Amino acid sequence: MDLYTGLTIAPEKWIDTAIVDGEKVDVQQVKKGCKSSQGYTATQINNALDERVQFVEKLFEEYGEAEHTPAPEELRDRFNARFGAVIARKETFFTIFDLFMRRQGKDASWQDTTYQKFRTVKKHLQNFDKQLTFQKLDADGLVRYRDFLWEKEGLNNASTNKQLDFVHQFLSWAEKNGYCKTNFREFNAKMKTLEKDVFALTDDQLRIIKEYEFNDEQDKYHTLEYTRDCFVFSCYTGLRHSDIFRLTKNQVDWDEKMISVPVKKTRDFVKIPLHETAMAILEKYKDEIFDENRALPILTDQKCNVNIKTIGKYCGLNEPRTIHKMVGLKEETETKEFYKYLSFHCGRRTFISRMLSAGVEAPVVMSMTGHKKYDAMRPYIRILNPAKREAIDKLK
Repeated sequence: MDLYTGLTIAPEKWIDTAIVDGEKVDVQQVKKGCKSSQGYTATQINNALDERVQFVEKLFEEYGEAEHTPAPEELRDRFNARFGAVIARKETFFTIFDLFMRRQGKDASWQDTTYQKFRTVKKHLQNFDKQLTFQKLDADGLVRYRDFLWEKEGLNNASTNKQLDFVHQFLSWAEKNGYCKTNFREFNAKMKTLEKDVFALTDDQLRIIKEYEFNDEQDKYHTLEYTRDCFVFSCYTGLRHSDIFRLTKNQVDWDEKMISVPVKKTRDFVKIPLHETAMAILEKYKDEIFDENRALPILTDQKCNVNIKTIGKYCGLNEPRTIHKMVGLKEETETKEFYKYLSFHCGRRTFISRMLSAGVEAPVVMSMTGHKKYDAMRPYIRILNPAKREAIDKLK
């Protein structure tokens, strides 16, 4: 849990960690010679912090001897009774949300994309009510917030439900840490959704992208070529962008033609045998040097997603595709050129769908993709229409 000390200091005057004898150590103190805006010296603040730490440690010694596990609010009350709760009165719903992001982000090793998702959550909440409180976001308040998301923010039902899941995650953390005491768990009125439209490349589409040659006008700095190569690599390995981003040359077994990848999302270790196409891409960049000894010249997730749409457009993947979605109580359709629906993650979907189409059993595919449950692969099953047609055509 988090306790507020009543002490403040500018970030540039604070030391989180330091290198001592070649090792990183946790410091957590004000730099020597610095003062706070209230005029307190570094020594005064550091001594005050030590006093608070010792007080909490002594409390837990008492609780341990009494074989009693305190509730968060019990510990907070005793701490505030000793050191005052001035800072606590300054807390707001959104300062606590920021605290949640800092703590959970550090504890769960959030990726940049996860931080961005929760910044978006905060933005929606602020649009809903800039003076929002936990009391306003009880079960009834969540119903109003749900309606706000699709009526005012223009989200479809699937996106609305995702936002509600993120808010529930925050409220659960706030409840655990003694900030939230409402009946938010009674809320279960999510919006009706349709099965998500999932797109993967056909063999012909993948071949067109793989063989396309960019001219200097299209790709002066080779960023489209880099994205295309990494995307094709994903199509032949099933790796996510984050996994390719972390793939180093040391993880490539050139003799066995295999890579060993710690999958960031599930934190599992996955060994993937390499198709000759994937191996050729690695060989292409084998002698080039990239940051952090990366095996491939992969750009950020955002840039890759922009580039893959451009690549799809150059490759002529402009046949119309229609998706179905629920917005409120209405079912709506949206039709765009196929390339506009492309994203880097389409490479992973392509790998899975092609493997299943080739008759590879799901458990074998899961051993390479890192999926824990078959249900997680169900969305990919729905994109196998060509395989279904081939199966029917085989009937005598």
